[in-house]
Amino acid sequence: MARVVIIGSGLAGASAAWHLAPRHDVWLFEHGDQPGAEASAQNAGMQRRLAHDPVERRLAIRSGEWLARDLHGFEQVRRPVGGVVGLVDRATSLDAAVEDLRSAGLTVDDISHRVADVAPGLEGAPLARAFSLPDESLLDAHALVGGFLAGARTHGAIVKTRAPVDGVEITGGHVVGVWSGDTLHRADVVVIAAGAWSGRIARELGLDRPLFPLARHLLFTDPHPTSAATHPWCWLDDAGIYARPEAGGWLCSPCDEALSEPARGPGSRGPVDPLHRAIAQDKLERLMPALADVRFAGGWTGLRTFAPDRRPLLGPDPQLPGLHWATALGGFGVTCAFAVGEAVATWIDGRDVPWLARREVDPGRVHELEAPSSFAGSVEMAR
Repeated sequence: MARVVIIGSGLAGASAAWHLAPRHDVWLFEHGDQPGAEASAQNAGMQRRLAHDPVERRLAIRSGEWLARDLHGFEQVRRPVGGVVGLVDRATSLDAAVEDLRSAGLTVDDISHRVADVAPGLEGAPLARAFSLPDESLLDAHALVGGFLAGARTHGAIVKTRAPVDGVEITGGHVVGVWSGDTLHRADVVVIAAGAWSGRIARELGLDRPLFPLARHLLFTDPHPTSAATHPWCWLDDAGIYARPEAGGWLCSPCDEALSEPARGPGSRGPVDPLHRAIAQDKLERLMPALADVRFAGGWTGLRTFAPDRRPLLGPDPQLPGLHWATALGGFGVTCAFAVGEAVATWIDGRDVPWLARREVDPGRVHELEAPSSFAGSVEMAR
């Protein structure tokens, strides 16, 4: 039985552990006090399969098929509410993505002329197109991480919290383990699932793996009459704003992005910047007028980590045998976690993944890519 050490216990690391534990000796190292407390705990929890990128769609569709089952240990993960994706610009198209989802058996309805009937929170929104996705849900990331780790532990996986990995040991050009404190934990395979800290680990290993942690605001409001537990989440894709019901009010994001390298230790949740709160208010007034009078009661920033092409890094590293990756999930970790762990575990087992080409997520591809301009400045705002 091979030993696999996983660095990071968020959605990616926990899913990989769950998939690997029945066949391997799995050790998972988390530098914080509890698993899944970084990016996995900072997202809005919206399952979204209507995505522009085909790789993201495949991961999301695969994960959605699993989530739709009656899963022991994951009963509290999924709350079906549906979703609405809107487009403001007539030149923007999601047609290929719509056909992809329909081919996979999912319902995607064009509601461009009756959007307020489905989502009252979008009444008066200046939309060119709108799609209803009644099969989508709100997902509890904490429950999902907990379910993965509970299942992994039943097969003997060891989950160590407050256990920072201080270095990766390389012998003869091969990864052979990790250092935590003064102890070397030997391993046949090491998986980097460290989210915003993955880029730093790559640099310390001498690998050119450009990864960009981007902070994004999430703001919650006081109770509002348009909010209801059954109201679908709403995302104006090209305008960069989303909102979903939360505790009688709304949880909103202006889809802002700011480069934000985390400190070495745990703790990546940040405070609200008044500028971004004002941007969110402006967007709601212009684009979601039914929510124009909401009052923000608080919020936070969380980190989402991207490669330059905004696709994840999954699978074996081409330069360091024994090293695998499960990182750069950006904002879709909660939607795609199951499939990410499945793909990584399948490649570790030496088998092919029939629904995902390895070259599309190969960790070695990113050194050939240039960072888009949105990664070059301190703040990039979707307007």
